[in-house]
Amino acid sequence: MYIRNIVRHLFLLAACCGVCLTSAHAASGIKVVKLIITNSQGIASVDEPIVVPVDALRKVVPDFDGKAFLVTTSDTATLEDDARAVRFRPVPAQADDLDADGKVDEIAFVMNFVSRERRVVTIAYGSESVIAPLRVSFPKRAHAAFSQKYEGMGWESDRVAWRLYFDGRNAIDLFGKRQPALALDYFAQPGVDYHQESPFGRDIYKNGDALGIGSIGAWVDGRAVKVADVAGRKWKVVADGAVRAIVDLDYKGWKVGGKTVDLTSRLTIWAGGIGSSI
Repeated sequence: MYIRNIVRHLFLLAACCGVCLTSAHAASGIKVVKLIITNSQGIASVDEPIVVPVDALRKVVPDFDGKAFLVTTSDTATLEDDARAVRFRPVPAQADDLDADGKVDEIAFVMNFVSRERRVVTIAYGSESVIAPLRVSFPKRAHAAFSQKYEGMGWESDRVAWRLYFDGRNAIDLFGKRQPALALDYFAQPGVDYHQESPFGRDIYKNGDALGIGSIGAWVDGRAVKVADVAGRKWKVVADGAVRAIVDLDYKGWKVGGKTVDLTSRLTIWAGGIGSSI
């Protein structure tokens, strides 16, 4: 079986028949799942996003629920070398419930790879009392928040911040940053003029009446139509953790091209990333 990674050219391979995912149970009450991740690109990759669906993990370890776990790597390329390793490095990771049903759907983490590198990764899990003392605190590198100050939804990595005017303009705007840091909460503070230079950066793009950078629209009769004429708009922060932030924007009754459309836009940004996926 294959556990699919959402990022190009990276594959998580699982278990026995040609698949490199194995499980074990330590005497300490910690259970482990080991995966081999391969960077098939001929170039190095920094902060490569990796997603492991919980449903795929549970086919190998049915008791995994994503509530108490940690991710580590031994920086080895094979399971045999990993078994002899004595040093394991923690990897920043988070568990995300994507459909608000109270259950974890995906484990997300980021890693650096050199060209053509293979790496053994361990997901250790167990009771909270066992896992909690082993966790390492990582700086938060992705964030999402809604603010009236910047007129809508914002989402950011430590490298760049985006915001969407959540009104009839429905256009995506851009904050440039001068240093790797999260800045949306700073821009939302009373008295802060985010159009002016600051140590955190500033608003660097003027939308005017444009559709915006990566904004959703429809092509009707030779022109772009914004998501403007709607019956209702709602926003929701789906995930906000150490390695990625996800937001949902729901539009009800969008009147466009002689039709009425309900639309949900899901935006994701990763630690170290400069773009967002829709």
